[in-house]
Amino acid sequence: MPHIVYLESVTGYGAAENTRRLEILRGYLRPGFTIELLNPADGPKILERREDFEQAGRAALAAVTEIGPDRCAAIIAAGAVDPALADLRAAAKVPVIGPGEASLFLARIVASRLVILTVEPAVPAAHAMIKNVPARPDTVVVHTMKTTVRKILADLDAGRRFMREEAAAAVREHRADAIYLGSMTQGTLGIAEDLRTQLGLPVLDPLPISVYAAQEAASTLAH
Repeated sequence: MPHIVYLESVTGYGAAENTRRLEILRGYLRPGFTIELLNPADGPKILERREDFEQAGRAALAAVTEIGPDRCAAIIAAGAVDPALADLRAAAKVPVIGPGEASLFLARIVASRLVILTVEPAVPAAHAMIKNVPARPDTVVVHTMKTTVRKILADLDAGRRFMREEAAAAVREHRADAIYLGSMTQGTLGIAEDLRTQLGLPVLDPLPISVYAAQEAASTLAH
């Protein structure tokens, strides 16, 4: 039975939030696949500073080196803007899926002007990801949101309202013809379909895209 590891380097979400995320992830699995959420103990509590991204990368790298084909068929590096993806792949013994890379590739097929919605600490990583992924739309713009992951998680309904407002503002400001939800937390809000209806544009959600990509990678290796 193909198994996937969802490598979440943030340690401060708590048991209830991790359970909520795992249930969302399981909803994207095909029959016969399983998934687990792995939290390295030395990861940051939450991603609020640029240093937190560096710590998350170190924790993910240490965890990846310990995971072999006997543990799983693929790893999802749970960062929507792919921090340290190249280092993770270099150290890994199984395929590592970057949600951002997979989403930019898909965005290239459906759009020419993509806007990434993300929070300020993730902006440098978002720009690095854009630079490192050649298979992307002609134009990719990073739209910085004036909030934090902590605030979104404190009130999910308020977070959903905020995301709808920011997505609409990004389309107006940047003339987007597609939107990418630039954090995994945004993907857990369950608003991608509502945003597609509201905006009339493709909205790329890193959670299902990364899970589908991991399953395809695992299936390819199994044959």
